[in-house]
Amino acid sequence: MTTPFDDAERRIWSGRAEVYARTYARLCAHPVEALLDAAGVGPGARVLDVGCGSGTVSVAAFARGADVYAADAEPGMAEATRRAVPGVEVRMARLPELPYTSTHFDAVLANFVLNHVGRRSPP
Repeated sequence: MTTPFDDAERRIWSGRAEVYARTYARLCAHPVEALLDAAGVGPGARVLDVGCGSGTVSVAAFARGADVYAADAEPGMAEATRRAVPGVEVRMARLPELPYTSTHFDAVLANFVLNHVGRRSPP
């Protein structure tokens, strides 16, 4: 179930992965190393990069020897991460519904993503 906000986010970012990678992704890259340090990401860590965008966190985690998985709600962003980190599993998914069990990862990272997630209405 998506919200109108989620639908608007998909429209806004659709087809903009390359532009994002050259612009805003560079700004969002600054805290990545500190984020990985705080999460204890190192060799063999199982890491999920939620809202992977163009793959900045995935690339950095992979460079540290982590087993990286990635998810994004926008197809172009998911494809950009696939190109940036060949061989990493990238799925189409959005918060809060993710196609993984809660015990599958050592760290789940979301770098500048929560502002792109709509709020669910209470039942």
